[in-house]
Amino acid sequence: MRKFTMWLAAAILMTGILTTRGARSAADDTVHGDWSAKFISHCDTACIDLEVERSSWGHHNTWGNTHKLSDFVGLDASLATAKDSPVHFELRRDAGIMNFDGRFRNGEGSGKFSFASSADYVQGMKALGYSGLDQEQLFAFAIHDVSRQFVKDMNDLGYRNLSTDELMAFRIHGVTPEFARAMIDLLPEKPSPDNLVAMRIHGVSPEFTEEINALLGKRFSVDELVAFRIHGVSPDFVRAVHESVSKDVSADDLVAMRIHGADPEFVKSMTTLMGRNLPVDQLVAFRIHGVSPEFTREIQNLVEKNISSDDLVAFRIHGVSPDFVRSMKEAGYAKISPDQLVAMRIHGVDASFVKEVREHGYKDPSIDDLIELRIHGQRNRESL
Repeated sequence: MRKFTMWLAAAILMTGILTTRGARSAADDTVHGDWSAKFISHCDTACIDLEVERSSWGHHNTWGNTHKLSDFVGLDASLATAKDSPVHFELRRDAGIMNFDGRFRNGEGSGKFSFASSADYVQGMKALGYSGLDQEQLFAFAIHDVSRQFVKDMNDLGYRNLSTDELMAFRIHGVTPEFARAMIDLLPEKPSPDNLVAMRIHGVSPEFTEEINALLGKRFSVDELVAFRIHGVSPDFVRAVHESVSKDVSADDLVAMRIHGADPEFVKSMTTLMGRNLPVDQLVAFRIHGVSPEFTREIQNLVEKNISSDDLVAFRIHGVSPDFVRSMKEAGYAKISPDQLVAMRIHGVDASFVKEVREHGYKDPSIDDLIELRIHGQRNRESL
């Protein structure tokens, strides 16, 4: 599994949280900054988009998220329609309290905020192995709601001595104790912190994992599950492949089919045209080389109904198109074998060459004669 350390650091920086150790002690000045908010309607319950901005040590940082109104003390839905109303509200976290002061006008607000860390939290985190937390880290833990209970719960699951960045990455991406516990039970081995974050980023849920494991009869690794989600190997896709191809398909087969577009509709069309179930490698080869149902249907009508999968791929590789076959039929060659068609394309035998040969007096050259003439050139014309 690719390590996510550098990615996580970048993600944390993008959210406006710098974890500069030793920059300040917990007893230093309160954190201050600006806030802006907007009531939004696409929530099941009343909620707002809240953004906080602050400058520290030459850096300007921004963090934003959607919150339910119930997350705050002193904030209610009447402000969504207030013409001009002063406000004071609080966001209370285990790490400390954020105080917001400002005004709301027509559902949008702005003002100043301050953050004061909790002395009990500082002592509690010290007991859990996180001593010397500076004000920046405490503010980050408050923003992302890294509570003492969260740290204890992760410790109980065996995730001890996590870095501050890992704790915040867990909270940013929704790695809850419940998620970690469920995935530990479903995976062949205990996932690392990076594994847990990767699964959340790519949507590997316990429900998805349990269904995939049941369908394919084994426990899959984090890498395999992430690959499934990246490439769209869903339970519905697996069921369709079982019905149209085989129940004996590997993880690599499923991913290859999704990468190359061998979807159930394509599989059904090609199976019907070829009159048999096709193995995954042939289906993938068809998609790689552009053997479509339309191409197959035309070639079957022009060349032979029972044309092989290998011949179809060879036709696409060497440019044996329906138009080429039709042009040779119009030139008087009604029956040409697949091997002859490929050889003609390889050696440059086409309708214009046939015309040229006939203009030199060769009225009925066979396909083999035309190929030989192309291979050996002018010297062999007298022998035709």
